[in-house]
Amino acid sequence: MEEIMKKLNYQPNTLSATELNNPEMVIADFFDNNELHEVRDKLWELYKGWVNNSVDFAEGPENADMLYLYGQLINMLNATYISNEKKKS
Repeated sequence: MEEIMKKLNYQPNTLSATELNNPEMVIADFFDNNELHEVRDKLWELYKGWVNNSVDFAEGPENADMLYLYGQLINMLNATYISNEKKKS
């Protein structure tokens, strides 16, 4: 857990001590308060907004990296949703 905390605390962290010890709570809360299809749509809108606003400074590799990140986030959302739903059963 110490190594996890070192990596996590490199960036700002807003998780409470309880949430750090039970991250499943955060995942369940997220999906209880957000419909998966709406999250996908909003993530797409964020990506499109980034593309539209970055035309003056982003180049090919940055655009490719952002598209790859978008795809990875969608996959993570889907996998996390499945995991959360399996735990409910």
